[in-house]
Formats: sequence, structure tokens, C-alpha cells
Amino acid sequence: MKKKIPLEVLEIIQPFLDKKGSNFEIAQPNNFLLCFKDKDIDSDFYFNVEEFKYEKELQFKIDWKPQHKLTTANGNIWVKGGQLEDRFSNWLQLLDGYDKVKSVYDDPIIKAYSDEFYAEFEIIDEDADSSPLSTKQVLLLDSHLENIENKIEDFQSDSNKEEILQIKSDVIELRKILTKKSKKIIIKSLSKIWGKIAKQGTSLLKEFLTEGKKHVIKQAINFLYDNGMDLIQKQ
Repeated sequence: MKKKIPLEVLEIIQPFLDKKGSNFEIAQPNNFLLCFKDKDIDSDFYFNVEEFKYEKELQFKIDWKPQHKLTTANGNIWVKGGQLEDRFSNWLQLLDGYDKVKSVYDDPIIKAYSDEFYAEFEIIDEDADSSPLSTKQVLLLDSHLENIENKIEDFQSDSNKEEILQIKSDVIELRKILTKKSKKIIIKSLSKIWGKIAKQGTSLLKEFLTEGKKHVIKQAINFLYDNGMDLIQKQ
């Protein structure tokens, strides 16, 4: 496939293949030259280099979202090869801005619990930012998530219905991407789900996080180790 693309084009996009960051990942380009996505599974932000053309000089068609600070819509333009880096850097600045800004949509209680759970994991794999879970790990984690999905509504009441259904929705979405995202993204997403469960009370903690210990940690997901997490105990 690469020998169907001019060498100059490949040389210009090559440095982008090695780019890494805490809030973005490179994705399968399909019919594009390059494809980057926000690591947040709830986000639809992206940066794509779609095609190239020669008009006196080499140009690339890029499509990215969000376009700028004043909108969440996408932008789509042709740029010179030398402008790709600046355009990509501008997109990264927008992602950084979203990560840093505080809003009414951020729940400090859920964040505190999520951070606590995530801190209990050590990802020892050097490729945790890029490599997926093993098939064994996927099956173990999926079993834990399936348990939550099947039982979470048993804890639903008039006062927490919206929160419980959101947890279930998050679990369903995480199960869909277990084989498609990096180890670190999966564990961050799992920690957020656990944070939402923890906020709902000790009865849910005992039900689901004990089960998490049983299915996920005890049964050798080998890039994690238990630091003595009090809330997730062996049954």
C-alpha cells in the first residue's frame, strides 16, 4: 500500500507516527493518511489527514474537531505540508484546554474516587499507552463488566435512577472497546465507572468491587498489581 503513495508524502507524515500524548492516540487511518482521536471514550474529537494533491506544491486535506475554542464543530481545509505540524499542535492545545478547565459537568466526588482507584493500579508494561489487553485479560474484565451490567439496576431507586442508568451505559460502551483501545485507556475508563459506583454507596461497593477483585485482580491480569486496596477485598 505504501508504494502507491509518493515518497515525499510518506516522509512528511512519518514524524506523526511517533507522536504520543496523554490525551490522544493514533487510530487506524482506513482510507486516510493519518487519523488521531481523543483518548476520552466519551469524546468525538479527532484530527485526520485525509488526502494529498499537487498544485505547484504538495498540499494535504485535513479534517479536525473541534475547529477552535468558539465551537465544537469540525473544520476541513487544504494546507501546505509545512503547516501540518502547526495545525496538529493547535488541536492538541484544544484537548489540553478541555482537560484543564473546570465546569459544572465535573463531579469532584466521582473524580476523587476515580483517582483513588486508578492510583491503586500500576501499569508495568512499557507499551501500555499503545498496546491492547491480551485476550485473557479482555475475557476477565468483560466478565466483571457483564456482572455490573446485569445487576446494577437492582440498586436503582427513584432518587438515583439517572446515575444508575448512566453507569450501565458506561459499562456497555466500555465492553465494546475492550479489544480496540490501549491498556491505559481501558483502566482509566474502568476507574471512572468504579468512581461512579463508589459514589452510590457502600452496598454497591461491596457488591461490585469485591467482584472486581475476584474476577480482575485475583485471576492474574498481569500488568496490574494490588496495593492492598481496602475497598476491593478477596471474597
